[in-house]
Amino acid sequence: MPVKRPFVLALAAALAIIPALFAQENGLTLDKAVEIALDRNPEVLAARTRIDAARGRTLQLKSRPEPEAAASVEGIPIPGLKKEGDQVEIHLGVQQAFEYPGKRSLRAEIGRQGEDIAAAELDRIRLLLTARVKRTYWNAAFAGAAVEALERTSSRLDALLEDLQAKYRTGAAAYADVLRARAEKARLRNQILEQAKEKRTAELGLDELLGRPPDEPVVLLTALPFIPLEADAGALVERARANLPSFRLSALRIQGAESVIKLAALSRRPDFLAGFLLPSVRPNAWGVSFGLTMPFLRPGRAKGLAQEASAEAETSRFAAEALDRRVRTAVESAYIAAKSAEEQVLVYEKSLLRELDDELGIQLDYFRYGKAEAFSLLDLYRTYILAQVEHLRALLLYNLALADLEVAGESAD
Repeated sequence: MPVKRPFVLALAAALAIIPALFAQENGLTLDKAVEIALDRNPEVLAARTRIDAARGRTLQLKSRPEPEAAASVEGIPIPGLKKEGDQVEIHLGVQQAFEYPGKRSLRAEIGRQGEDIAAAELDRIRLLLTARVKRTYWNAAFAGAAVEALERTSSRLDALLEDLQAKYRTGAAAYADVLRARAEKARLRNQILEQAKEKRTAELGLDELLGRPPDEPVVLLTALPFIPLEADAGALVERARANLPSFRLSALRIQGAESVIKLAALSRRPDFLAGFLLPSVRPNAWGVSFGLTMPFLRPGRAKGLAQEASAEAETSRFAAEALDRRVRTAVESAYIAAKSAEEQVLVYEKSLLRELDDELGIQLDYFRYGKAEAFSLLDLYRTYILAQVEHLRALLLYNLALADLEVAGESAD
Protein backbone atom coordinates (compact mmCIF):
# COMPACT_ATOMS: atom_id res chain seq x y z
CA MET A 1 0.00 0.00 0.00
CA PRO A 2 1.57 3.35 -0.99
CA VAL A 3 2.28 5.85 1.72
CA LYS A 4 0.15 8.97 1.42
CA ARG A 5 2.01 12.21 0.70
CA PRO A 6 0.43 14.19 3.63
CA PHE A 7 1.68 11.55 6.06
CA VAL A 8 5.19 11.79 4.63
CA LEU A 9 5.16 15.58 4.93
CA ALA A 10 3.91 15.39 8.53
CA LEU A 11 6.61 12.86 9.40
CA ALA A 12 9.31 15.06 7.84
CA ALA A 13 8.02 18.08 9.73
CA ALA A 14 8.08 16.13 12.99
CA LEU A 15 11.64 14.96 12.37
CA ALA A 16 12.66 18.55 11.70
CA ILE A 17 11.00 19.83 14.90
CA ILE A 18 12.51 17.22 17.25
CA PRO A 19 16.10 18.61 17.12
CA ALA A 20 14.77 22.12 17.65
CA LEU A 21 12.78 21.00 20.70
CA PHE A 22 15.82 19.19 22.08
CA ALA A 23 17.97 22.30 21.59
CA GLN A 24 15.33 24.46 23.27
CA GLU A 25 15.11 22.11 26.26
CA ASN A 26 18.88 21.85 26.69
CA GLY A 27 19.66 25.31 25.36
CA LEU A 28 21.20 28.13 27.31
CA THR A 29 20.56 31.79 26.60
CA LEU A 30 22.96 34.46 27.78
CA ASP A 31 20.43 35.80 30.30
CA LYS A 32 19.87 32.32 31.70
CA ALA A 33 23.61 31.72 31.96
CA VAL A 34 24.05 34.95 33.95
CA GLU A 35 21.11 34.03 36.18
CA ILE A 36 22.54 30.57 36.94
CA ALA A 37 26.01 31.99 37.65
CA LEU A 38 24.67 34.62 40.06
CA ASP A 39 22.72 31.90 41.86
CA ARG A 40 25.39 29.19 42.08
CA ASN A 41 28.85 30.74 41.81
CA PRO A 42 30.92 30.22 45.00
CA GLU A 43 32.22 33.81 44.97
CA VAL A 44 28.66 35.14 45.11
CA LEU A 45 27.68 32.67 47.82
CA ALA A 46 30.72 33.67 49.90
CA ALA A 47 29.88 37.37 49.49
CA ARG A 48 26.33 36.72 50.70
CA THR A 49 27.75 34.98 53.75
CA ARG A 50 29.94 38.01 54.46
CA ILE A 51 26.78 40.15 54.62
CA ASP A 52 25.46 37.86 57.36
CA ALA A 53 28.78 38.18 59.15
CA ALA A 54 28.56 41.99 58.91
CA ARG A 55 25.07 41.90 60.41
CA GLY A 56 26.43 39.81 63.25
CA ARG A 57 29.16 42.39 63.87
CA THR A 58 26.53 45.15 63.96
CA LEU A 59 24.62 43.26 66.64
CA GLN A 60 27.81 43.04 68.69
CA LEU A 61 28.78 46.67 68.18
CA LYS A 62 25.42 48.16 69.14
CA SER A 63 24.91 45.96 72.22
CA ARG A 64 25.31 47.49 75.67
CA PRO A 65 28.20 46.42 77.92
CA GLU A 66 27.31 43.25 79.77
CA PRO A 67 26.65 43.49 83.53
CA GLU A 68 29.34 42.14 85.83
CA ALA A 69 29.06 40.16 89.04
CA ALA A 70 30.83 42.03 91.85
CA ALA A 71 32.21 40.82 95.18
CA SER A 72 34.25 42.57 97.78
CA VAL A 73 35.74 41.63 101.13
CA GLU A 74 36.08 44.39 103.70
CA GLY A 75 37.23 44.66 107.28
CA ILE A 76 40.13 42.23 107.05
CA PRO A 77 42.25 43.06 110.11
CA ILE A 78 45.88 43.99 109.75
CA PRO A 79 48.03 41.51 111.66
CA GLY A 80 48.80 42.84 115.15
CA LEU A 81 46.13 45.54 114.99
CA LYS A 82 42.98 43.45 115.39
CA LYS A 83 40.53 44.73 117.98
CA GLU A 84 37.62 43.13 119.71
CA GLY A 85 34.44 43.49 117.67
CA ASP A 86 36.16 43.74 114.31
CA GLN A 87 34.29 41.73 111.68
CA VAL A 88 35.08 40.72 108.15
CA GLU A 89 32.28 41.73 105.80
CA ILE A 90 31.57 40.37 102.33
CA HIS A 91 29.59 42.31 99.72
CA LEU A 92 27.98 40.54 96.77
CA GLY A 93 26.25 42.34 93.94
CA VAL A 94 25.99 43.37 90.32
CA GLN A 95 27.84 46.17 88.53
CA GLN A 96 26.91 47.84 85.23
CA ALA A 97 28.87 50.18 82.97
CA PHE A 98 27.01 53.07 81.30
CA GLU A 99 28.90 54.44 78.31
CA TYR A 100 29.37 58.10 77.61
CA PRO A 101 26.48 59.32 75.38
CA GLY A 102 27.17 58.81 71.67
CA LYS A 103 29.65 55.93 71.90
CA ARG A 104 27.12 53.16 71.40
CA SER A 105 25.27 54.96 68.59
CA LEU A 106 28.56 55.55 66.76
CA ARG A 107 29.49 51.88 67.08
CA ALA A 108 26.08 50.92 65.68
CA GLU A 109 26.62 53.35 62.80
CA ILE A 110 30.02 51.79 62.06
CA GLY A 111 28.36 48.37 62.06
CA ARG A 112 25.66 49.46 59.61
CA GLN A 113 28.34 50.95 57.37
CA GLY A 114 30.06 47.57 57.45
CA GLU A 115 26.82 45.96 56.28
CA ASP A 116 26.54 48.47 53.43
CA ILE A 117 30.16 47.75 52.46
CA ALA A 118 29.47 44.00 52.39
CA ALA A 119 26.36 44.59 50.24
CA ALA A 120 28.32 46.81 47.84
CA GLU A 121 31.04 44.15 47.70
CA LEU A 122 28.39 41.60 46.72
CA ASP A 123 27.19 43.91 43.94
CA ARG A 124 30.80 44.32 42.76
CA ILE A 125 31.34 40.56 42.62
CA ARG A 126 28.02 40.04 40.82
CA LEU A 127 28.93 42.71 38.25
CA LEU A 128 32.38 41.24 37.60
CA LEU A 129 30.95 37.73 37.40
CA THR A 130 28.32 38.86 34.89
CA ALA A 131 31.05 40.30 32.67
CA ARG A 132 33.09 37.08 32.94
CA VAL A 133 30.06 35.00 31.97
CA LYS A 134 29.34 37.25 29.00
CA ARG A 135 32.93 37.10 27.80
CA THR A 136 33.05 33.31 28.09
CA TYR A 137 29.62 32.90 26.50
CA TRP A 138 30.54 35.15 23.56
CA ASN A 139 33.79 33.26 22.98
CA ALA A 140 31.86 29.99 22.85
CA ALA A 141 29.18 31.53 20.61
CA PHE A 142 31.84 32.88 18.24
CA ALA A 143 33.57 29.52 17.95
CA GLY A 144 30.23 27.77 17.35
CA ALA A 145 29.19 30.28 14.70
CA ALA A 146 32.60 29.98 13.04
CA VAL A 147 32.22 26.19 12.89
CA GLU A 148 28.78 26.54 11.26
CA ALA A 149 30.04 29.08 8.72
CA LEU A 150 33.04 26.94 7.85
CA GLU A 151 30.84 23.86 7.52
CA ARG A 152 28.60 25.70 5.04
CA THR A 153 31.63 26.80 3.06
CA SER A 154 32.96 23.25 3.17
CA SER A 155 29.77 22.01 1.51
CA ARG A 156 30.21 24.50 -1.31
CA LEU A 157 33.83 23.44 -1.65
CA ASP A 158 32.70 19.81 -1.92
CA ALA A 159 30.56 20.80 -4.92
CA LEU A 160 33.55 22.50 -6.52
CA LEU A 161 35.71 19.44 -5.89
CA GLU A 162 33.13 17.20 -7.54
CA ASP A 163 33.06 19.47 -10.59
CA LEU A 164 36.86 19.46 -10.75
CA GLN A 165 37.03 15.69 -10.56
CA ALA A 166 34.41 15.38 -13.27
CA LYS A 167 36.34 17.82 -15.48
CA TYR A 168 39.57 15.97 -14.75
CA ARG A 169 38.02 12.68 -15.88
CA THR A 170 37.05 14.31 -19.15
CA GLY A 171 40.43 16.03 -19.52
CA ALA A 172 38.99 19.52 -19.06
CA ALA A 173 40.89 20.14 -15.81
CA ALA A 174 44.40 19.43 -14.59
CA TYR A 175 45.10 17.07 -11.72
CA ALA A 176 46.98 19.91 -10.01
CA ASP A 177 43.65 21.77 -9.69
CA VAL A 178 42.10 18.72 -8.00
CA LEU A 179 45.02 18.58 -5.58
CA ARG A 180 44.67 22.30 -4.81
CA ALA A 181 40.97 21.82 -4.04
CA ARG A 182 41.69 18.81 -1.83
CA ALA A 183 44.41 20.77 0.01
CA GLU A 184 41.97 23.65 0.48
CA LYS A 185 39.42 21.15 1.81
CA ALA A 186 41.97 19.79 4.29
CA ARG A 187 42.91 23.30 5.41
CA LEU A 188 39.25 24.12 5.90
CA ARG A 189 38.73 20.94 7.92
CA ASN A 190 41.64 21.88 10.18
CA GLN A 191 40.04 25.29 10.74
CA ILE A 192 36.79 23.60 11.70
CA LEU A 193 38.58 21.32 14.15
CA GLU A 194 40.44 24.27 15.67
CA GLN A 195 37.26 26.28 16.16
CA ALA A 196 35.49 23.23 17.59
CA LYS A 197 38.30 22.89 20.12
CA GLU A 198 38.00 26.57 21.03
CA LYS A 199 34.25 26.18 21.42
CA ARG A 200 34.62 23.23 23.77
CA THR A 201 37.26 25.05 25.82
CA ALA A 202 34.97 28.05 26.21
CA GLU A 203 32.04 25.80 27.14
CA LEU A 204 34.12 24.18 29.88
CA GLY A 205 34.96 27.63 31.24
CA LEU A 206 31.27 28.51 31.14
CA ASP A 207 30.39 25.30 32.99
CA GLU A 208 32.86 26.25 35.71
CA LEU A 209 31.35 29.71 36.14
CA LEU A 210 27.82 28.28 36.21
CA GLY A 211 28.59 25.32 38.46
CA ARG A 212 27.42 22.88 35.78
CA PRO A 213 28.81 19.36 35.34
CA PRO A 214 31.30 19.40 32.43
CA ASP A 215 29.74 16.36 30.72
CA GLU A 216 26.29 17.94 30.49
CA PRO A 217 25.55 18.95 26.86
CA VAL A 218 24.76 22.60 26.24
CA VAL A 219 23.35 24.42 23.23
CA LEU A 220 24.00 28.17 23.16
CA LEU A 221 20.83 29.91 21.98
CA THR A 222 21.98 33.54 21.94
CA ALA A 223 23.85 34.53 18.79
CA LEU A 224 26.42 37.30 18.70
CA PRO A 225 24.28 40.46 18.46
CA PHE A 226 25.11 43.80 16.92
CA ILE A 227 23.48 46.94 18.32
CA PRO A 228 25.45 50.08 17.46
CA LEU A 229 26.78 52.00 20.45
CA GLU A 230 24.99 55.34 20.64
CA ALA A 231 26.39 56.84 23.87
CA ASP A 232 29.61 58.83 23.87
CA ALA A 233 32.59 58.26 26.15
CA GLY A 234 31.68 61.13 28.50
CA ALA A 235 28.19 59.74 29.13
CA LEU A 236 29.64 56.29 29.75
CA VAL A 237 32.07 57.71 32.31
CA GLU A 238 29.21 59.41 34.16
CA ARG A 239 27.21 56.20 34.04
CA ALA A 240 30.14 54.31 35.54
CA ARG A 241 30.46 56.86 38.35
CA ALA A 242 26.76 56.47 39.14
CA ASN A 243 26.52 52.68 38.87
CA LEU A 244 29.85 51.03 39.65
CA PRO A 245 29.89 49.47 43.15
CA SER A 246 33.51 50.57 43.62
CA PHE A 247 32.42 54.21 43.86
CA ARG A 248 29.86 53.26 46.49
CA LEU A 249 32.49 51.24 48.33
CA SER A 250 34.89 54.17 48.25
CA ALA A 251 32.30 56.57 49.70
CA LEU A 252 31.34 54.07 52.39
CA ARG A 253 34.95 53.58 53.45
CA ILE A 254 35.41 57.35 53.79
CA GLN A 255 32.22 57.58 55.87
CA GLY A 256 33.33 54.65 58.01
CA ALA A 257 36.70 56.28 58.68
CA GLU A 258 34.98 59.52 59.68
CA SER A 259 32.76 57.62 62.11
CA VAL A 260 35.82 55.97 63.64
CA ILE A 261 37.40 59.42 64.05
CA LYS A 262 34.34 60.59 65.99
CA LEU A 263 34.41 57.45 68.13
CA ALA A 264 38.11 57.96 68.81
CA ALA A 265 37.36 61.48 70.05
CA LEU A 266 34.70 60.11 72.41
CA SER A 267 37.15 57.54 73.77
CA ARG A 268 38.60 60.39 75.84
CA ARG A 269 35.29 60.68 77.72
CA PRO A 270 34.80 58.59 80.89
CA ASP A 271 32.14 55.90 81.27
CA PHE A 272 29.94 55.72 84.38
CA LEU A 273 29.88 52.64 86.64
CA ALA A 274 27.09 51.75 89.04
CA GLY A 275 26.60 48.69 91.24
CA PHE A 276 24.12 47.16 93.67
CA LEU A 277 25.57 45.32 96.71
CA LEU A 278 24.27 43.10 99.50
CA PRO A 279 26.35 43.00 102.72
CA SER A 280 26.89 39.72 104.58
CA VAL A 281 26.98 41.11 108.15
CA ARG A 282 23.74 43.01 107.86
CA PRO A 283 21.42 40.95 105.65
CA ASN A 284 18.61 43.44 106.12
CA ALA A 285 20.61 46.23 104.45
CA TRP A 286 21.87 46.97 100.97
CA GLY A 287 24.33 49.28 99.29
CA VAL A 288 25.28 50.93 96.04
CA SER A 289 28.56 51.78 94.38
CA PHE A 290 29.48 54.40 91.81
CA GLY A 291 32.54 54.96 89.70
CA LEU A 292 34.04 56.47 86.58
CA THR A 293 36.58 55.16 84.11
CA MET A 294 39.69 57.30 83.78
CA PRO A 295 40.76 57.33 80.10
CA PHE A 296 42.89 60.43 80.74
CA LEU A 297 45.37 58.12 82.45
CA ARG A 298 45.92 56.44 79.06
CA PRO A 299 46.10 59.37 76.60
CA GLY A 300 48.16 57.37 74.12
CA ARG A 301 45.24 55.03 73.43
CA ALA A 302 42.82 57.79 72.38
CA LYS A 303 45.54 59.57 70.43
CA GLY A 304 46.48 56.36 68.64
CA LEU A 305 42.85 55.62 67.72
CA ALA A 306 42.41 59.12 66.30
CA GLN A 307 45.68 58.97 64.38
CA GLU A 308 44.86 55.59 62.85
CA ALA A 309 41.34 56.66 61.88
CA SER A 310 42.61 59.88 60.28
CA ALA A 311 45.17 57.94 58.26
CA GLU A 312 42.47 55.49 57.09
CA ALA A 313 40.24 58.38 56.01
CA GLU A 314 43.10 60.00 54.09
CA THR A 315 43.96 56.68 52.44
CA SER A 316 40.30 56.24 51.41
CA ARG A 317 40.27 59.71 49.85
CA PHE A 318 43.45 58.96 47.89
CA ALA A 319 41.90 55.67 46.72
CA ALA A 320 38.74 57.50 45.60
CA GLU A 321 40.78 59.90 43.49
CA ALA A 322 42.75 57.02 41.95
CA LEU A 323 39.52 55.13 41.28
CA ASP A 324 38.06 58.06 39.37
CA ARG A 325 41.14 58.33 37.17
CA ARG A 326 41.28 54.57 36.63
CA VAL A 327 37.62 54.34 35.63
CA ARG A 328 37.89 57.24 33.19
CA THR A 329 40.91 55.66 31.50
CA ALA A 330 39.35 52.20 31.39
CA VAL A 331 36.02 53.45 30.03
CA GLU A 332 37.67 55.50 27.29
CA SER A 333 39.90 52.56 26.32
CA ALA A 334 36.94 50.16 26.18
CA TYR A 335 34.94 52.76 24.23
CA ILE A 336 37.69 53.08 21.63
CA ALA A 337 37.85 49.28 21.30
CA ALA A 338 34.06 49.05 20.93
CA LYS A 339 33.85 51.76 18.26
CA SER A 340 36.75 50.21 16.34
CA ALA A 341 35.08 46.79 16.36
CA GLU A 342 31.78 48.42 15.42
CA GLU A 343 33.35 49.94 12.30
CA GLN A 344 34.82 46.56 11.36
CA VAL A 345 31.42 44.89 11.68
CA LEU A 346 29.80 47.56 9.51
CA VAL A 347 32.44 47.10 6.81
CA TYR A 348 31.48 43.45 6.47
CA GLU A 349 27.72 43.77 6.97
CA LYS A 350 27.06 46.73 4.66
CA SER A 351 28.16 45.07 1.45
CA LEU A 352 31.34 43.03 1.57
CA LEU A 353 29.94 39.66 2.69
CA ARG A 354 26.97 39.88 0.31
CA GLU A 355 29.18 40.87 -2.61
CA LEU A 356 31.61 38.03 -1.91
CA ASP A 357 28.77 35.52 -1.66
CA ASP A 358 27.25 36.70 -4.93
CA GLU A 359 30.59 36.71 -6.71
CA LEU A 360 31.41 33.22 -5.45
CA GLY A 361 28.12 31.90 -6.85
CA ILE A 362 28.74 33.61 -10.19
CA GLN A 363 32.30 32.34 -10.49
CA LEU A 364 31.18 28.80 -9.61
CA ASP A 365 28.66 28.90 -12.46
CA TYR A 366 31.31 30.30 -14.78
CA PHE A 367 33.65 27.48 -13.82
CA ARG A 368 31.05 24.84 -14.63
CA TYR A 369 30.79 26.30 -18.11
CA GLY A 370 34.54 26.61 -18.48
CA LYS A 371 34.62 30.41 -18.20
CA ALA A 372 36.65 30.59 -14.96
CA GLU A 373 39.84 28.93 -13.80
CA ALA A 374 40.05 26.68 -10.75
CA PHE A 375 43.00 28.59 -9.30
CA SER A 376 41.17 31.94 -9.18
CA LEU A 377 38.04 30.24 -7.83
CA LEU A 378 39.97 28.63 -4.98
CA ASP A 379 41.57 31.99 -4.19
CA LEU A 380 38.09 33.52 -4.02
CA TYR A 381 37.02 30.69 -1.69
CA ARG A 382 39.88 31.49 0.67
CA THR A 383 38.96 35.18 0.65
CA TYR A 384 35.30 34.34 1.33
CA ILE A 385 36.19 32.04 4.23
CA LEU A 386 38.51 34.62 5.73
CA ALA A 387 35.84 37.35 5.44
CA GLN A 388 33.24 35.19 7.17
CA VAL A 389 35.50 34.36 10.10
CA GLU A 390 36.78 37.93 10.40
CA HIS A 391 33.22 39.24 10.41
CA LEU A 392 32.38 36.91 13.29
CA ARG A 393 35.59 37.90 15.05
CA ALA A 394 34.67 41.57 14.72
CA LEU A 395 31.28 40.79 16.25
CA LEU A 396 33.07 38.96 19.07
CA LEU A 397 35.44 41.86 19.74
CA TYR A 398 32.54 44.29 19.72
CA ASN A 399 30.53 42.35 22.29
CA LEU A 400 33.62 41.74 24.43
CA ALA A 401 34.27 45.50 24.41
CA LEU A 402 30.67 46.13 25.50
CA ALA A 403 31.12 43.67 28.36
CA ASP A 404 34.33 45.47 29.32
CA LEU A 405 32.48 48.80 29.27
CA GLU A 406 30.07 47.53 31.91
CA VAL A 407 32.91 46.86 34.36
CA ALA A 408 35.54 49.32 33.11
CA GLY A 409 37.78 50.30 36.02
CA GLU A 410 36.11 47.88 38.44
CA SER A 411 38.87 46.12 40.32
CA ALA A 412 38.88 42.33 40.68
CA ASP A 413 40.70 42.56 44.04
